[in-house]
Amino acid sequence: MIVPAGLPLALPLSAPLALAVGVALGLAIGAAGAAALVRRRLRREHAAVAASEARHRRLVEEAPDVILVHDPDGSALWTNRAGQAALSLATASPSLSLLDAVAVADRATLRAHLAEAATAGRARSDVRVSGASGDPVLLDLVSEAVEVGGRRRVLSVGRDVGERRARERALTEARDHAQEAARVRSQYLASLSHEIRTPLTSVVGFTEILREEVAEAQRGLVDAIAAGGQRLLATLDSVLDLATLDARKETLRPAPLDVVGAVDAAVAALRPQADGKGIALDVEPAFEAIPATIDANALGRVLAHLVGNGVRYTEMGSVTVEVDADAQAVSVRVIDTGIGIPEDAQRTLFQGFERPGGGFGLAISERLVRLMGGTISVESRWRSGTAVTVVLPRGDTAHEPVRELEEAEA
Repeated sequence: MIVPAGLPLALPLSAPLALAVGVALGLAIGAAGAAALVRRRLRREHAAVAASEARHRRLVEEAPDVILVHDPDGSALWTNRAGQAALSLATASPSLSLLDAVAVADRATLRAHLAEAATAGRARSDVRVSGASGDPVLLDLVSEAVEVGGRRRVLSVGRDVGERRARERALTEARDHAQEAARVRSQYLASLSHEIRTPLTSVVGFTEILREEVAEAQRGLVDAIAAGGQRLLATLDSVLDLATLDARKETLRPAPLDVVGAVDAAVAALRPQADGKGIALDVEPAFEAIPATIDANALGRVLAHLVGNGVRYTEMGSVTVEVDADAQAVSVRVIDTGIGIPEDAQRTLFQGFERPGGGFGLAISERLVRLMGGTISVESRWRSGTAVTVVLPRGDTAHEPVRELEEAEA
């Protein structure tokens, strides 16, 4: 067939063939569009990755810590600006060994550090480098083995810890000095107490004989000497107790006991003193008996101090000892209507030797209670009385408090 000039060439296509051609053209156009979309997305992702890398590189460059990349033998390959300043370098890609950058006295430390990083994969040491001003800079150097381009490298980060280490040394020296001072003080007080107690015991003992030998008119003077001697002996015992506790030389021997019975015994010893002052001294237990596993000597000393203080500083009214317990703990609360404690003095009640003025009873009690794993607290108002509460763990006991008194009386 001859097609006249100027007429388009037309090929007869069957319907299936036309459909196939259309699908092919559509797929080709779709593939081209998809490829364009993929290229645009890849460009965006590459741009984002490049921006992220640039941001991280800036962070590394501007980091205040020294950052080094080096070979396992210490040959430096790259460092950030802080590294250039600390190592006094003119370039970020130096050709030096770290062994040349650290102080001579620390080179053995650095060699051991590099060996540990090579074998264990990580190392941490303190080393000194020259510093920008020429003054040594102490770096806390942490190194970790990494793979870079298929080769084994080491990434090290160093932080200036000179001031921190100086503070740590000062704190350690202060602690050691305080411990040594406490030890010497305890030894001195123990020796002094012994040297004073021996003649003082003789004085107190002879006053008993002297009282029977002098006339009635002079017995009051002898009694005053005896009372003063007894007070000095009690003070010496308190000083020695506190020194022993501060030196942590006290040993507890917990054993089963009845806390109510221990409180009754402490109160009975002080009842003559309370009766002589005309004040009431009572025990109010919540239970008939409270079994516990506690050091009897330590508990007795705490009760003697607390109840003794209540009686000593109460001129009118009463001293009441409340005793309570649950399955885990026992509490003893000594309440008096005495003179109370000024608010500004309450902050130093437990300081002992560091407390200006005052006795040692509360300081000794606080240390004994803490040694027994308990707590002690004080509530007081000036001229309105004081309440001291001691809470102690009941220890290894399976016993519950015996029935309440109300039930027993019923």
